[in-house]
Amino acid sequence: MSTRARNSTQHANWQPRCEFDHTLKGECCEKSGEVRLDGLLLCESHARQLEAQERIDLSRGIISCLELCLSNLALRRDKNLVGLLRARRAGATRELELAYQELRQAAM
Repeated sequence: MSTRARNSTQHANWQPRCEFDHTLKGECCEKSGEVRLDGLLLCESHARQLEAQERIDLSRGIISCLELCLSNLALRRDKNLVGLLRARRAGATRELELAYQELRQAAM
């Protein structure tokens, strides 16, 4: 086989690797990149992990905002609003727990 034929065969079989090492965690992954997420080509497992981590961060932010609203003295006078905020906080807390569960499952 000529060098040119060998190079084209190698090129045809080449698949880009997961770019998880480009994230802040700095980990390396040898799997093939299959999913494009936030400008990175990731394997399925790392894409699920990053999506779950984004949901965790978003849920934490929502819970934090709701806690801040609930601590506002002026808002506490409105019992209906307090009830609504508490219900939203409970929903966000459930969402956070689900996101943590998904993160654990994706890491396996």
